[in-house]
Amino acid sequence: MSSTRLAILSPAGRGPMTLPSSMGQFVHSTESHQELWGCWLQSWNLPVAVSEIAPFLDELSRQALHQQREVFWSPMSSVDSVSRMVLRGTAQPEALRRALTTLHLQNSMPGRILHAQGDSLAIAIHGPQGPVPAANRALADALEGIQLDLAITPLWEAGHFKLLLTDMDSTLISIECIDEMADHLGLKRQVAAITERSMAGELDFQTSLRERVRLLQGTPASTIDAIIRERLQLSPGARELIQAAKSQGLETGVVSGGFTQFTRHLQEMLDLDYAFANTLEIVDGKITGQVLGDIVDANAKADLLDLLAISAGTDASHCIAIGDGANDLPMLRKAGVGIAYHAKAVVRAQADFQIRYGGLDTAAHFLGWSCA
Repeated sequence: MSSTRLAILSPAGRGPMTLPSSMGQFVHSTESHQELWGCWLQSWNLPVAVSEIAPFLDELSRQALHQQREVFWSPMSSVDSVSRMVLRGTAQPEALRRALTTLHLQNSMPGRILHAQGDSLAIAIHGPQGPVPAANRALADALEGIQLDLAITPLWEAGHFKLLLTDMDSTLISIECIDEMADHLGLKRQVAAITERSMAGELDFQTSLRERVRLLQGTPASTIDAIIRERLQLSPGARELIQAAKSQGLETGVVSGGFTQFTRHLQEMLDLDYAFANTLEIVDGKITGQVLGDIVDANAKADLLDLLAISAGTDASHCIAIGDGANDLPMLRKAGVGIAYHAKAVVRAQADFQIRYGGLDTAAHFLGWSCA
């Protein structure tokens, strides 16, 4: 049976719009009727085809135009799917207007409000099923210049995800550990330049790591403890994300191209199930400038995701990966959900979702863990 979805977006000061009495015979229930983000959002699912109510919709649009309201409608079919739109950031009416307009151009319409509290908003979206990355790119383009994070996501069932893996440097923590170590030697500029080239995908990770570690030769091992004590900070929302993942029954871990001394500290701090990184060679209390064993590089991160998924009794499609650099890309692509966190453009372009402005806890909102 054909149906029509109808939505009206009004400035908060004008209040909700009253439908013409002539439409009463078609309107049986309201899905959304709520003030949020400086707007009133009303939505209905009308059990009639657009062609049957076209004159009423035209009249409604004329009235809305004079009242500075916006009216959206679109035909719906039985094969249309339901997804979730998440906006997170400073509540702005313009952001909501642009988002709904963009979705309307794709024949997608708002339905029930799933979550609306503070800086977080989630709305059920009805429309044709399409590739998630494409929908997110269109939405990101439409909201360019507005500093908030956004995502169109599936409505995953509870228990769908089993594992969350995150990169460490500039992801789970706010610093690049090796850069801070170099700072003690007055070599931060040289090491940071190599790091930057590696993160942007301009330099092979293994080569860049060995070059950077070689510059640390002779550094007292106590420097590591000093950095942990004085400089290591969790990224905003990191603790909240890990707690949310654990509340959903996920195993959690950090997998890093950095060093085991730092990942072990984070494992203890956050009660992570797993921690993988590289091992610095230390002799007589000093860093030798060498890395012991195989290097945890981009391919190793993706392989670890596979292995840990199997250990959790599932596969990569039920795993979440978060990272910021080119060496995270194979892991992000392999995971069921790959999230780019304050990442380089090359990473954002290939991730399922991106967090550009908020903290790591934004990922919990994208995943529906903060939505009732």
